[in-house]
Amino acid sequence: MNLVTAETPRRAWWHQNEFGPKAIGSLKAGLAAVLSVGLADLLGLTHAYWAAVSAMVVMGWEDTLTFASCRDRILGTAIGALMGWATFYIWHGHYLLYGVSAALCIFACSALKFDKAGRLAAATLTIIVLVPIDEPPSRIALSRFLEVGIGVSMALLMTFLPPRSAKPDTKPVA
Repeated sequence: MNLVTAETPRRAWWHQNEFGPKAIGSLKAGLAAVLSVGLADLLGLTHAYWAAVSAMVVMGWEDTLTFASCRDRILGTAIGALMGWATFYIWHGHYLLYGVSAALCIFACSALKFDKAGRLAAATLTIIVLVPIDEPPSRIALSRFLEVGIGVSMALLMTFLPPRSAKPDTKPVA
């Protein structure tokens, strides 16, 4: 039995399922999470884990997916942080006002043609308004934006490291 022909189906299966690029992307995501939480902790951010969560959430094994996720995450967080900061001062426990503010976050992102960022904006607003934290809302909003920004930055950094992934070619092979 020829060893080359015995390995060919396994190699074909490995490449067909794109395990190599997926494994590299997974390792990069793990490294981005470690660097993110380390940097956020070094900067003294109270909730440094959000940096790691953000890095992992935006990382994809394919570059264009990561870029779009990073854009949506940072835009949604920025809008949510600003809306959350403003809402915190006027909401005074009125859940209907909170709901209107969350809807405005989603609408603002949708109007800017970044629909996926709307959910992230509303989630950021929710954290700022509803999670009891003993800090001023301006600091909560800024910290949240910095934590997410660090995670997004580390994800982008990992994406630019070799080997880079590209969107798989979907054209049929002749």
